Amino acid sequence: MKLTRIAVVGLLALIAATLLAIALGTVYVPPLTILKTIVSALLPGITPSIQSAADQTNQILIILIRLPRVFAAILAGAGLALAGTAMQGIFRNPLAEPGILGVSAGASLGALVSIAFGAISFLTLPLFAFVGASVAVLFILILASVAGNRGTTTVLILAGMAVSAFFSALTSLILVLASEYQVSSYIFWTLGGLSNRRWEHVFLMAVPVLVVGLILLYKGRDLDILLLGDEEARSLGVAPRTTRLLTVSLASFLTAIIVSVTGPIGFVGLVVPHIMRFLVGPSHRRLLLASAFGGAILLLLCDLVTRLVAMPRGIELSVGVVTALVGAPYFMFLLIRSLKVR
Repeated sequence: MKLTRIAVVGLLALIAATLLAIALGTVYVPPLTILKTIVSALLPGITPSIQSAADQTNQILIILIRLPRVFAAILAGAGLALAGTAMQGIFRNPLAEPGILGVSAGASLGALVSIAFGAISFLTLPLFAFVGASVAVLFILILASVAGNRGTTTVLILAGMAVSAFFSALTSLILVLASEYQVSSYIFWTLGGLSNRRWEHVFLMAVPVLVVGLILLYKGRDLDILLLGDEEARSLGVAPRTTRLLTVSLASFLTAIIVSVTGPIGFVGLVVPHIMRFLVGPSHRRLLLASAFGGAILLLLCDLVTRLVAMPRGIELSVGVVTALVGAPYFMFLLIRSLKVR
């Protein structure tokens, strides 16, 4: 399947899922009303000014409440799927996922420190989480660099395990000393969610997802060549170690940004690339593009499920719970299948 066809099909499916996610909720909004409200907000000088109270209510509901959450889901899903695809390509393992190098452990420690110090504003907590994730990734990359020519994927994985264990130990220590309210706030954050996300969170993720996504698409050919082996890659002009470290750094940075905003959301970066590999083939440029659309649609629909389930009782269900319910059975299927192949 060509890149253009993937882009067109993916964009149409994403638009349909976006309209569905904006329309459904505690208050149903017709698709024509959605389009009218968005056009009115984007082109206030061309379209008639909003007069009625119903139009003003729709504008608040769509522009300030649902759209930021929808775009946050799209960016987070696309970013996690891109990072997962890159990690699976680098480690040559379809069971690899974005948090394999301790990003989630570092972000969790940063978020807990933010909660413990009472700095839990809508941007302060993501900042602490991002710093924690970045420090974890930095430690891993330093260990890989010290290893020199031995800085293979095995070194990266082992370093990730060590750093994750260390950061998890620090998190456990702080939890022991934390108050009951701080512990409950931390547990809620670790479930991963998109509720109360604002345009500031969308803008925080937008540039990294777009920039890193374009770089990974550009490097897709190099990832394909790496699958042939290091000697073949060198003969074709690709530096294996540099390409691995660059790809791992980009994927980890992207994951850190997303996790800092949404909390840990599992299985999107694991399941989506594997499904898309069946649909578009193993070529990384096609796979990365298809996974970006697939991850955005999956997380968008999972978040819609959380809102629809919450409607009767008014309880906010974290989207990380839904992705785990969807992804865990598929992960077990992949695990059983890989064991049978061996």
